[in-house]
Amino acid sequence: MNHRLRCLLTVFLASVFCVAEGQSRRLVFMPQWTVQSQFAGYYVALEKGFYKESGLEVEIVHPSASNSALNALKDGSCNIITLQLMQAMIAIDAGIEVVNILQTSQHNSLLIIPRHQDISSLGDLKGRKVGIWKAGFGELGYILDKEKKLDINWIPFINNVNLFISGAIDATLAMTYNEYLQILACGIKPAKVFRFSELGYDIPEEGLYVMAGYYRQHRQDCEAFAAASRKGWEWVREHPEEALDIVMEYARREHIKASRVLQRRMLEEILRLQCASEGTVPTFTLSPEHVAKASLLLRENGFTGREISYSEITGQ
Repeated sequence: MNHRLRCLLTVFLASVFCVAEGQSRRLVFMPQWTVQSQFAGYYVALEKGFYKESGLEVEIVHPSASNSALNALKDGSCNIITLQLMQAMIAIDAGIEVVNILQTSQHNSLLIIPRHQDISSLGDLKGRKVGIWKAGFGELGYILDKEKKLDINWIPFINNVNLFISGAIDATLAMTYNEYLQILACGIKPAKVFRFSELGYDIPEEGLYVMAGYYRQHRQDCEAFAAASRKGWEWVREHPEEALDIVMEYARREHIKASRVLQRRMLEEILRLQCASEGTVPTFTLSPEHVAKASLLLRENGFTGREISYSEITGQ
């Protein structure tokens, strides 16, 4: 091979490598719901250039009513999603190999909120109509029902609190950072709420997940995305009002009506849930103890057929 041909071949191979490398650095991220301050850290990481500084070209897309983030991850429509720990474990048991690359939540946000004052103890829920999401997130509700033998009449709803406000149900499942705030904003102040975190079910919720195969092939990119996302959340903690500006702009772009007051309260609660205890700073890590407890609850109550280990869910 002459010198000129060798040089041309070298340039060609280098260009091919660069294109492939550039493609591998592009990521599509899908939060598990529509625009809200629950995902402020990721919006900030994109808008402040933290992903770009990590060498990543990131696009944030949101799921539709007919296609969940987990489905999009499975079919390759996105590379990274947010997902709750228990849902991730159920997916793994079903053969959908996902890996946790960052854990934001350190506490459980689930509540049962009674509509009537005659419900003052868990026993008072026996046989009552209780709202639950059609989209999932209610595994702990079913587990509590089974373990306490409450025989609850579960009433599915989509994504609002209309059934509760109208009095069509006796109580509802709610998140402290979402439905609970909506109920309070409607002028209803429940005399009693049942916090799963205080009932022995303090299972942390949201984290970042990728498919295991993608993680093995693009581990460096996954770790870069996780680090930049963590930086985004740390920035949010230091600049909450500026972060809210970014959230509200995202909501405007997506044509979503959002109250800044409610989004601020949501963000405050999300930031609280990220800390293991009051006065501490977030670690953004998943603990083996939480994984073991969640796995045991799911297995004992028929949601999974085997133990899901810490090493399996973290890809270690």
